[in-house]
Amino acid sequence: MNTPRDIQLKIHLAGGHEHTVTLREDAPELLVLFTALSTPESGNRFVQLPLDGGKVACSFQTSQLVSIVSEPPVVMELHKVPELGKVHNAEHPTSATQLRRPRFVVIDDFLSPQEHNELLAFSLISEEQFKAGTITSYDPETRQNLAILGFGESVHSRLVQNRLLIWFPLLAKTFGMPVFPLAMVESQLTAAGDGHYFKVHCDDAPDLPRVLSCVYYLHREPRGFAGGDLRLYDCIETGGSRRPADTFTTVEPVANRLVVFPSEEFHEAMPVRCPSKEFADSRFAVTTWLHRAACPNPGTLFGWGHFRCGVVAPQFAAYQGSGGNKS
Repeated sequence: MNTPRDIQLKIHLAGGHEHTVTLREDAPELLVLFTALSTPESGNRFVQLPLDGGKVACSFQTSQLVSIVSEPPVVMELHKVPELGKVHNAEHPTSATQLRRPRFVVIDDFLSPQEHNELLAFSLISEEQFKAGTITSYDPETRQNLAILGFGESVHSRLVQNRLLIWFPLLAKTFGMPVFPLAMVESQLTAAGDGHYFKVHCDDAPDLPRVLSCVYYLHREPRGFAGGDLRLYDCIETGGSRRPADTFTTVEPVANRLVVFPSEEFHEAMPVRCPSKEFADSRFAVTTWLHRAACPNPGTLFGWGHFRCGVVAPQFAAYQGSGGNKS
């Protein structure tokens, strides 16, 4: 694997200000800067760049950016997201090939400030429990991060799970799904430090009945990392096959933010840059997957098994259509 080069940037800002900064060529700030320069209509964004080995930071809004001189030259692959509501045929202009936008929901302030701080404190004191993240047929070229794989058994995971239980019917409705019976819940706590990433993938598999993927972000303030954005890719559907397109939607990993999307969506965790290299400055995330039960359990009246997809429990069948009075 080639080591990323160091790129020296001379950044010219409005008002005649000029700063020189050195970044690795895989630093997420490069894409932010060049995208802002090439497509100013994409919106204003706050940027912090490290100076003097990270001892000083240069902070500015991308609307102030005038020009960039890079040495050596940098060629960025800038992606353009298609307009919402339009269907683009990616390769062949036939009705058999369609490009579908990713489906997702963003919920800010998902937990109370106290709950968020307690979960963050748990993450910070649990450094020794984090191990290298793994996936089926683990390939370090695909994923680099740390995770507590048994996090789902903790009381902190159950806090997130129970809050998701409240949101679940509305989430299912938003994605146009029937309220399906929930089986096991799967959960990980991950820490993404300097250079960590997770390349394009989807979370569902034939042997994994995951239906919804829920990613909750937490980190210290002020934020000690850059990058780590979630990319949700458009999907090219041709006949019975699916694959990610080159276009995507980006969600920033804001503290106390939950992002929910169907597990079949292609997504990617972009590289994180953490100048301090300190564990406490990592981008932390709780990822929870909601699994569909093989069959409803009509006898379950509450908790994860109580959604029955319209199946009425036998003991309540006599009350159907009677206005609540037993016939």
